[in-house]
Amino acid sequence: MNADSDHLHLAPPQILPPLPSEQLAMQRMSELVAQRIGSVLVMSPGRGQAAWQAPTLWPDASVVSWFVDSHRAAQAELAATQAGHQPSIVCAADLPTQTFDMAVLPVLKTGEAEMNRDLLQQAVQRLRIGGTLISAVNAANDHWLQAQMQALFPKVKCLRTEAGCIYEGTKKAELKKVRRFDSAIEFRVDDQLMTTFSRPSVFSHRSIDTAARIMIREVSISDHDNVLELGCGNGAVALAAASRSRHGRIYAVDCNTRAVECTRRGAEFNQLDNVTAILNHDGELDGQVQSCDLALLNPPYYGEFSIAKHFVNTAIRYVRDGGRIWIVTKQADNYHHQEWSGAIFDGATKVQGYDLICYRKM
Repeated sequence: MNADSDHLHLAPPQILPPLPSEQLAMQRMSELVAQRIGSVLVMSPGRGQAAWQAPTLWPDASVVSWFVDSHRAAQAELAATQAGHQPSIVCAADLPTQTFDMAVLPVLKTGEAEMNRDLLQQAVQRLRIGGTLISAVNAANDHWLQAQMQALFPKVKCLRTEAGCIYEGTKKAELKKVRRFDSAIEFRVDDQLMTTFSRPSVFSHRSIDTAARIMIREVSISDHDNVLELGCGNGAVALAAASRSRHGRIYAVDCNTRAVECTRRGAEFNQLDNVTAILNHDGELDGQVQSCDLALLNPPYYGEFSIAKHFVNTAIRYVRDGGRIWIVTKQADNYHHQEWSGAIFDGATKVQGYDLICYRKM
């Protein structure tokens, strides 16, 4: 989930320029205009401007702009509409299964390495034989992305510029070896050994972070409690809550499609039929969530506290009067300095360097 206010109503964004890595990829696309391209897949870390450009180069091509995150997909759709474009935007855990003539992956030099490896491999799998993958990174001295491309293609073209590097590979054959990037994580809840799953881009991949373990260990959940978790990540906290509240309903919400997928997979694996995993970024959960006794929040620290505010205000909406909102954080002062409409401070404790804060809905 993500927001700049109590509920995320996307304001019309300024028409932003492409991110540097996407601009580099678009540069190479324009140089290939003479090629016959019938289908293009764009995996953008920004607003997906490469998907806007593709139809101007190949008017008859079908173009898909893919996002793993529903908030980013919504931002991209709004930006495209404002700029007068109508790309086909897909928000899903994996790339579309159709075959493409061209795939475009701009990579941020600060991006998640394992996610980019996953997307590079999937992109090659989706290309037809003879199809082209263009990747680019905003790092002039890059060697990492070059090595990834060389592992996937027998020959890789490379263009180095002051702004970054552009790589191009042509698919000659299907991949002989396909790596798996998902992970199973075991953890203990009371006397039970449970398993959850994670994938690249999911918080937290291949582990259960300390804040989640604190939430699992320190917050008491009764057998009939309805529980709302915002930002469920790999689902460990929601699954733990479901194991303790066998007669309640657990709502696990995230804007990352893979997080929702992993939580559903974990619920099925642990035979928990009281978990509802929901893809959502705007906090509008009417019709999907019943009144809850507890809300569990481990908000991300980026976004100048706007995301954390969105989490708390969403929790206040869906927790019953007298219900409690638990927050685990290292930024307690930010919460204490806010006046939360509809909730009052109900206590806090320090655990392993974190603050566990409780608010009660009035």
